[in-house]
Amino acid sequence: MTLEQIYYIGQTVAVFAILISLTAIWLQMRQTGRLARIETTRGIWSDATEMLRSQVEDDEKAAFLQRALFDGEKISEAEKTRLSLIMASMFVTFENGFAMSKSGMLDDIFWPRLRVSMAEYLRAPRGQRWWARARKGIFAPNTAFVAEVDSVIVEINAENQDAE
Repeated sequence: MTLEQIYYIGQTVAVFAILISLTAIWLQMRQTGRLARIETTRGIWSDATEMLRSQVEDDEKAAFLQRALFDGEKISEAEKTRLSLIMASMFVTFENGFAMSKSGMLDDIFWPRLRVSMAEYLRAPRGQRWWARARKGIFAPNTAFVAEVDSVIVEINAENQDAE
């Protein structure tokens, strides 16, 4: 075997070693991406769960939310502010989930589940009135999220018309 042949064999082995290394790096990057998606999903789900829990953690809070949002009873100005802050907090969480979903950082099943939760707040007429104001202010810069929420309201209103 000549020195030149040994050189070519060495080069061939080096190429295979590089290809194996690149494949290992690629697999590791995919795994890291999956882990990041799982962690992001867990974090947003945890935030959403904590937000929901905080709204009903005692009888007074649960009764307030029921009365102010779902029953549509007359509420004071202070209660309107309280409800508005609750809604804004929830919808910022929904917006975060939506953005992460669109960027591919969340599991595919996460946004549809969060969207169903969001729809429950929007089924109440007071929830839709709140959104009509919030979409023009707080959430106006995020046109994709505004369009998504608007589509949820269209679906809810269509369901309501079909039920009549």
